[in-house]
Amino acid sequence: MIEILVNDSLSIGLFLGLCADEKAPAHSTLTLFKNRLVNDAGLKACERLSDEIIEIVQEKGVNFAKLQVVDSIHLVADVNVRKDKQRQSEGKISRDRDAKWGAKGNKIMVGKDDKRHKETQYYYGCKNKVSLNAETRLVTSILPEHADDYDGHKLRKPVDKDLIKGIEAATVAADEGYDGGEHHYYLSQKGINSAIRPNNYRTKKKEENKEGWAKLKESSED
Repeated sequence: MIEILVNDSLSIGLFLGLCADEKAPAHSTLTLFKNRLVNDAGLKACERLSDEIIEIVQEKGVNFAKLQVVDSIHLVADVNVRKDKQRQSEGKISRDRDAKWGAKGNKIMVGKDDKRHKETQYYYGCKNKVSLNAETRLVTSILPEHADDYDGHKLRKPVDKDLIKGIEAATVAADEGYDGGEHHYYLSQKGINSAIRPNNYRTKKKEENKEGWAKLKESSED
């Protein structure tokens, strides 16, 4: 549709830098570009581009705040799951070979009994683990992942990448999905304050250590 629109509109063609008698690139060009982008070489090229942007920003004197936020961005595949499953049953290749089913958190729903309950939300696609600087709102590190990859062991890599780039955060924040003892220990070893939100079970357990987790939870809410 975009190809047809560009060829039909002189103003859009001129905006895109096309001559009056020049045709728009075939629509398959974007498909080929996407296929090249999602392989290993393409992902490495995107990572280098991202790193260069951060280097330029630093050279221009932009100061990064001392708070980094680590989280996942869910990327829904542009695929009709039912039709794609039929294609695969016929021996054809999936429209998106990297797409998988994954969960993206819980949503409060109201049932037929008018009672509220949590319902897990699922999606079909991929996700990116990102580290974002709170002050500049710039994404400083990106890690491509499958939708079903477990977040609980994936905090260290983006923080390591930030440190290599010279982005030395004083505090790293993340939701309770990253609340693992190894993450708190890793941050303490790096001299970084942990603002990872503790899971509720830490403050509900009956043992002497729960007071420390309760204080950490209160500080993260502040």
